[in-house]
Amino acid sequence: MRNYFSFLLILSSFFSYSQEEMNHSGYWNQYENVKAMIGAKNCYIRSEASAGSTLLDSLQLGKPVTILNRTENTLKIKGINVSWAEIQYEDAAGKVKSGFVWQGFLALDYVKTKQYVFLTTIDKIEKKQIEGYESEYCSITVKVLDSGNQLLEQKTFARSLNESRFFQNKLIGSLGLSNLEDIYRISFSGEACGIPTFYFYFGWTGKELLSLPEKEEVGDAGVYYHSEQFIFPKEKNGQPGLIFKEVEEAENTDESGEIFDVTTWKETYAWDGRKAVFKKKGQPKKYRKKLN
Repeated sequence: MRNYFSFLLILSSFFSYSQEEMNHSGYWNQYENVKAMIGAKNCYIRSEASAGSTLLDSLQLGKPVTILNRTENTLKIKGINVSWAEIQYEDAAGKVKSGFVWQGFLALDYVKTKQYVFLTTIDKIEKKQIEGYESEYCSITVKVLDSGNQLLEQKTFARSLNESRFFQNKLIGSLGLSNLEDIYRISFSGEACGIPTFYFYFGWTGKELLSLPEKEEVGDAGVYYHSEQFIFPKEKNGQPGLIFKEVEEAENTDESGEIFDVTTWKETYAWDGRKAVFKKKGQPKKYRKKLN
């Protein structure tokens, strides 16, 4: 069976070394005329796409803006090398204003409910040597704001994402986990074969963000794949107080590209209302199958 994790490590090192100065703008939504939100506690709005241009205004965490377009020139702060965005927003008096903001001050995206705003930011990017390979680690923060944009809770974690840059976020309900009002799920994925998708889950109690198990998926058509799927208590085959992770790995074993050697197993986590505790890994099952 192909060593899946070694593959990811080599892939990470390849992309890290392939560019002297990597542009990280791909983590942020690149569409124009879309809604966005300030993700930093406070940031400056400039007259031009330059840190030396005239200061026009300052905006605070949770302020909604509209991105008009993005520039080609970039600025690097805390290891994050991204472009500037021309934005439009309303001031306290309702007057429409515009200016430029460094894109790193914007949330990657957000989800808004009647009571809360859930948003995600990248705060810094550091290069680290892991087993002789250099990889970039992103410091990612999930934040929860109230309806008045006051910060209620935040949780920061660091992960190596590299070319998995397409970001998505979603609220998926409590799914039967006790003590939770909702689950905030974020993911980072790529647009090519061999680029993994990472999923991170955070339970919201109404006061705290609680980390849940993570999962990954990756594959290369006709060569191999690795998939992980959760089963929560309210889902089909779920059980109260338990989270199941079903894992499947497969590798092509013949020249036709149709026959795969498959290994599957199930992991069990117990949920006590505050954390998910790993309990056991089921006996792996091996078989062969033909993919259409």
